[in-house]
Amino acid sequence: MMRKTFRRLLPALACAWLAATLPTRPALADDPVRLTVMAYGVDTFNDKYTRTVIRPFEALHPNIKVSYYAVRDSRNAMSVLRSQRLAPQVDIVILDPPSARQAQLERLIAPMDPKRVPNAAELGPMGRELGYWALPAMLDSLTLVYAKAAFPQPPRSWREMWDAKYRGKIAIATSQTVNGSMIALTLLANRLAGAPDNSSNFERGFDYLEKLGPNALTWTPRPNQYWLVAQKQALLAVGWNSRSQSQMDLLTGYGTTVPAEGTIAVPIMIARVADRPNGDQAQAFINYSLGAQAQQAFSEAMYYAPSNQMAKVSEAARARIPLLSPDIAGRLIPVNWAGMTAQHFARLRAAWLTRIMKPAS
Repeated sequence: MMRKTFRRLLPALACAWLAATLPTRPALADDPVRLTVMAYGVDTFNDKYTRTVIRPFEALHPNIKVSYYAVRDSRNAMSVLRSQRLAPQVDIVILDPPSARQAQLERLIAPMDPKRVPNAAELGPMGRELGYWALPAMLDSLTLVYAKAAFPQPPRSWREMWDAKYRGKIAIATSQTVNGSMIALTLLANRLAGAPDNSSNFERGFDYLEKLGPNALTWTPRPNQYWLVAQKQALLAVGWNSRSQSQMDLLTGYGTTVPAEGTIAVPIMIARVADRPNGDQAQAFINYSLGAQAQQAFSEAMYYAPSNQMAKVSEAARARIPLLSPDIAGRLIPVNWAGMTAQHFARLRAAWLTRIMKPAS
């Protein structure tokens, strides 16, 4: 009886022994590593970044899949990072410099290993204040937007916006907090009022901007300032080159220029989020995004200046990116974006809300 039972069990025992001796592997070994990039979702930024940076990266790294999480701006990105502090779901984030600095202070981002981001060696000096905590992914610049019907030639000075003949004809995009346009215009006004560049005292700029108030058509242009100028509802507006050029592909009737007094450039930063797995893969993506090929492709699609000095941007795109002109690059107003503190923002917000944007009397 026992022999019959043993013979019946023998095949099962053999299978069990064979299974135990075969090499094992994790059940998810064939699944790709998944990364999430959080960045802007306006003016087809997400579509163009996906097409020119994410998809080519995936083609080179078939074991890595990258998703895009779109937010409106850096303030929204910071809200997401803070809400996910205990369980982050994002691996890579694109931010403006003040937000990147705050994310560093709050340890929402983690420093990169220089050995894993060798393309950083090809980046220019702008936006390097945070070291490997956040690196400049692209560069944008302030631009004066004008209605071609009102200006046969581009305005030569930013002071045109203060001319009384444009009362109620200026569009400036602001916010109830503080956005990049408000910071840049304050620093520009400081220069126009004779204050030294990079001064932490904005009073001269605030005083000068108060005189601009009566000329404002709106502080919250809808759908945006470029559309208002294209429709000749506004004749002048403050804009950013990337958005103004992207909108120009859809709208007619307006042009952009950098007046004689110069302009302000802002680096847009890329960083890896703290406390996430797959840090090596996240840094591989960041490294690729900073490479000359990806930088060229995205610059030609979205009209940001590349932060990689080796990127070979086409002549057609260069003509639409002011920062690639040596003349304009030589007239930049210096800004320590990463050095903007909470105290700076509080002073800016108070002045804009109570002095500059107050209703005309």
